[in-house]
Amino acid sequence: MLSRTRTALCALFSLALVSHSVSAFNALASTNVVNYWGQNSVSSTGGNEAALATYCQDNTIDVFAIAFVSQIVNGQPILNLANHCGNTFNGSSLLNCPQVGADIKTCQSKGKALVISIGGASGSYSLETADAGSAFAEQIWNTFLGGSSSTRPFGDAVLDGVDLDLESGTNLGYVAFIQTLRAKFASSSKSYYITSAPQCPYPDLATQAALNAAWFDLVWIQFYNNYCGSQSFGTGNFNFDQWNDWATTVSINKNVRVLFGVPGGPGGAGSGVVTASQMTTILSSIKSYSNFGGVMMWDAGIAAKSGLAAAAANYLHNLPSGGTTTTATTTRPATTTTAISTTKTQTTTASPSIPPTTTTATPTSTQGGGSCSVAAWNSATAYNSGAVVSYNGHTYTAQWWTQGNVPTSGSPWTDNGPCNGSVPTPTPGTGCSGVAAWNSATAYGGGAKATYNGYVYVAQWWTQGDTPGTNSVWVQGAACSGSSAKKASVAAEEPRSRNRSTSGKRRLYLAEKLVNKRR
Repeated sequence: MLSRTRTALCALFSLALVSHSVSAFNALASTNVVNYWGQNSVSSTGGNEAALATYCQDNTIDVFAIAFVSQIVNGQPILNLANHCGNTFNGSSLLNCPQVGADIKTCQSKGKALVISIGGASGSYSLETADAGSAFAEQIWNTFLGGSSSTRPFGDAVLDGVDLDLESGTNLGYVAFIQTLRAKFASSSKSYYITSAPQCPYPDLATQAALNAAWFDLVWIQFYNNYCGSQSFGTGNFNFDQWNDWATTVSINKNVRVLFGVPGGPGGAGSGVVTASQMTTILSSIKSYSNFGGVMMWDAGIAAKSGLAAAAANYLHNLPSGGTTTTATTTRPATTTTAISTTKTQTTTASPSIPPTTTTATPTSTQGGGSCSVAAWNSATAYNSGAVVSYNGHTYTAQWWTQGNVPTSGSPWTDNGPCNGSVPTPTPGTGCSGVAAWNSATAYGGGAKATYNGYVYVAQWWTQGDTPGTNSVWVQGAACSGSSAKKASVAAEEPRSRNRSTSGKRRLYLAEKLVNKRR
């Protein structure tokens, strides 16, 4: 009798262990839910993105892309985590974020995979040559993955791979970048992954070279802020099938998973926002594709607030194929070398990136000399990419999210020149400083400038017919010299962000076609 009791207790104990076992991430599953984290986009809707570990307490999210390494300076990565981390290593501009490192380990202990995302719309991360790509791979390996460095932002936490969110620049060197990392992955006992986040127009010009010549494990397509976004489902513009064809016929890895990317909810993008019901309708239609891999959302704070991440997990994790498995699976490609063309591809990719969407406070006086109509820089104010301030008689533009960085210290601020006399009086037809006046019939690509009502405006993505000052596609810059127009305070407006919060990724199809015509 005692023996039977012990046997029963052992069985119950074993069952308890099984029920509390942690499922490991499976890159080949068709049920993964991916969230970006790190840019606090939910602040645009009155929320606040929680600490990373907060989102790892249940089985909702399978993968986190930590955003972003937004810039490469002298071959070194520059990390931006909005308001989540502000301390840097002594003598370095690299963030030192031990709490994020602890959270990474917490999430990994619960079976989550976490990758560091490189890119975004506001940064500068071009890798023009194979040598540059290989060298930067060494930096990423030592800073975030299995290598070693005295300045590791997340301490001894070892991330599970790299995500490429390439939205601008010359990126041919990323083929060698991936190949160099793959060689290191092959000699490691740990499973690592390479992912990417192209926009839905095919091919995605910023990532095309890497996608077609390097090995990716997962590619999550941004089906928002484009003609082919989720709002086009049911029409010929919705092109998930085209990306699945790429996976099976063009991709080096024919088993690469293709994920459906959507905004996490209201405020996540300018178009393509879906309800839970609309999302599951689309998923029920595309889940039968051979390389379907799940859902990606921008971003964690927004997706948690809207409940869309939970809805996606509830749908995907209950599919017959199941969610993640208890055995992590990864396919390791052969470490062959691919020749890299030196021809540069022109691109007008302009889109979101670093975005804490904190409203910029408006100081009442300028710092130092000069007569500036732009609000003075304030050390307590959080500025997003594109924000313009005045300091010591000059105007400066923020290249990415920043708080407390004095404009004269360089990055992330760009000096636009002195307030007085820097911009000539506008003349009819030419605008100020040689910038043409806005024309409703003209198609403007991301980064294009136009003048309107005495101010220079910069397009954050492709636009036509959207009047500057009335639409978030345009960011208001400095006033033209001699203009009597009243300058409004500049709120940091990010297009993923990535202000994905107001615009997500916005590179429209026509912009792609214009590039192709010029090539």
